[in-house]
Amino acid sequence: MVETYRETPLVMENVYKILVEGIKKYLHDSHIEHVVIGLSGGIDSTVVAALCRASNAHVIGVSLPCSTNADAENDSAIAAGKEFCDSFKVVNLQEPYEVMEKFCTDASGVEKTPISQGNIKARLRMITLYDIASKVGGIVMDTDNLTEHFLGFWTLHGDDADFNPIGGLWKHEVYDLAKYMKDNIFKDSKALEQAIALMPTDGNGVKEGGDLAQIAPGKTYDDVDEILHAWVGLDSRIKNIVIKNYFDYGVFKKLCEKHGYETVEAVILRSVRSEFKRKQRPFIIDVYRGLICEKDGKILAS
Repeated sequence: MVETYRETPLVMENVYKILVEGIKKYLHDSHIEHVVIGLSGGIDSTVVAALCRASNAHVIGVSLPCSTNADAENDSAIAAGKEFCDSFKVVNLQEPYEVMEKFCTDASGVEKTPISQGNIKARLRMITLYDIASKVGGIVMDTDNLTEHFLGFWTLHGDDADFNPIGGLWKHEVYDLAKYMKDNIFKDSKALEQAIALMPTDGNGVKEGGDLAQIAPGKTYDDVDEILHAWVGLDSRIKNIVIKNYFDYGVFKKLCEKHGYETVEAVILRSVRSEFKRKQRPFIIDVYRGLICEKDGKILAS
């Protein structure tokens, strides 16, 4: 499996070099020149676009907003498209979403929910991106991070794509990488500056207050990552003991004292309940072992 545990913080200069070279190698070995990126304006897609730009890939950026996307998100997506993409286009998804939402509601006979609406939007975005990729002979870049991976905070067949350079980074590390690139590589980048400042959301309007409102209201990604960091590498037997003891066990007792029992419970149970979604994920780059791409724990290239 890709290493998730950090004894010491990652050195972002090294991470940047590993990811850029990893993208170059993957594209070269796959005989691919074009990458397609759905730009939400958020930190993850902006960082992936910047990494692809640095790898000298031909970057095709597409912003696919709906009515639930805030103006700040749309502006940030446009900034990333202008800075990091060879071609960029904004395509409003609201009309096809409304058609598909009505179709799905009629087909199921069940009223829509915020989650079902968000899933339709995510899958329509991916249909659009894959259509473009098929026509130019390219691939679609996945932009999910390690925190989202273990929280199940993504839509199957809507956010998972072909290749994910930041899939081995926790969310707070994506921010650290963005800051490193802004200060050292893409100096004075408005796109990175806007993405760093933007409140993370799913763009689907599932809940006001951004992503963290769904996970741990009032907390930061450093808090959430600290809890997940302690959890994900545990043996299943230990995990069962932790849950049976209502997290009053080992380091989790201290985490409950620090972050509150409700927060620890919400983060861990969300990870447990989304395990089924992690059975099939795209290729990622291991930020410890360099140019190694893995899928389902197997080394594919080095």
